[in-house]
Formats: sequence, C-alpha cells, structure tokens
Amino acid sequence: MEIDVRGLSCPEPVLIVMDAMDENPKERLVVLSDAAHTRDNIVKLAQTEGRRASVTEKGRLYEIVIE
Repeated sequence: MEIDVRGLSCPEPVLIVMDAMDENPKERLVVLSDAAHTRDNIVKLAQTEGRRASVTEKGRLYEIVIE
C-alpha cells in the first residue's frame, strides 16, 4: 500500500500512517514524504509499533518502507 503525505503538516501524516498500520497490520506500507521531520516521526512511529522502517532519499522525496 502506498501513502502519499507530501505537503501535509504534522501531526496529520503520522495520524494517517497510524490508521493505515492499524487497518493493515501485516501489509507493507510505502510512505512518500517531502519533509525530514515527517520522515523522522513516521520512522519513530513504526519502531514504537514494533515494525521495521527503512528510508530512501530520492531527490527531495523520502520513501519510507514500513514492514
């Protein structure tokens, strides 16, 4: 599942990802973000929920994969 949170202000991106993790607990999520603080907050959320998160930078875009 891909989630695009580009252009959104915190805490909205974190809440969107939290809902997606709750609704799809075993699904791999790919989150697209354009802000470093949003990237950091989503990675922390994934770790808090016991999931692994990896980040790839693509220019000004962050691709966060949560497994």
